Amino acid sequence: MNTRSLWRYVPPAGPVLSLLLIGLVMLSALLYYRAVKIQRFLEPALALSQPRNEFTKRINQIFRKEFGTDAVKGIMVKSSSIFLDKSLLFKQDGTVKDAAKNDLNKLAHVFLSLMKDNTARGDISIVLIISHYPSIGPHEAIAFYRMKAQLVTGYIQDFMFESEPDLRIYYPTFFVSAVQPFDFRERNIDMVEFRIVPSEFLHIKVLEALEKYSL
Repeated sequence: MNTRSLWRYVPPAGPVLSLLLIGLVMLSALLYYRAVKIQRFLEPALALSQPRNEFTKRINQIFRKEFGTDAVKGIMVKSSSIFLDKSLLFKQDGTVKDAAKNDLNKLAHVFLSLMKDNTARGDISIVLIISHYPSIGPHEAIAFYRMKAQLVTGYIQDFMFESEPDLRIYYPTFFVSAVQPFDFRERNIDMVEFRIVPSEFLHIKVLEALEKYSL
C-alpha cells in the first residue's frame, strides 16, 4: 500500500476543524456555567463574612498599633479574642509581675481605643474577661479554683480600669469578669481570654449584605 492510498482514509480538514470549534465552544460554555455557579455561591459567602472580617481586622489593627507587629510572648490574638498566658501575668503569690504590668496597660489602651471608635463600639456587645478553673476533681478543689479564677478576672478588670480611668467612667458596662470550667488535660497552658462578643448591629450588617441576594 503506497502513501497516496493512505491519504484516502484521512478525513477532510473542513469537518475536522468544524468539530474542533464546536468542541471548544461547548467546553467554553461549560466552564462559563461553572464559573457563574461558583461566583453565585462565593458572593453571598463573602458578603456573609465581610462584616465580621472587618470587625476582626479593626481589632487586630488597634492591637498591632499598641503592641507592634512582632509576636508578643504570652499574648495571642485569635479572631475577636485576645489570650494572655496567666503564668506570665502573675507571681506565685497572685500579684501581677512587673513585666506584665506594661502589657496590661497596653491592653487597657487597646480596649479604650476600641471604645472610642464609634463604629467599633457599635459592633461590640460586651467584653468578657474569662479565667478558667478545672472542671474535673474533688468538689472542694473545684470550688477553690473557681473562686481563685474569679479573683484573677476581677483583679485584671480593676487593673485595666485604674490604668485607663475612662474605661471605668464611660464604658464600665461593656466589661464583665467571668469564669469558665475547663478540662486542663486537653491543654496545659492556662490562658486569660478577653472575648469580644459582637453586638446585634454586626448581625444586622450581615443581613443587609445578604439582602440583595434574596431578591
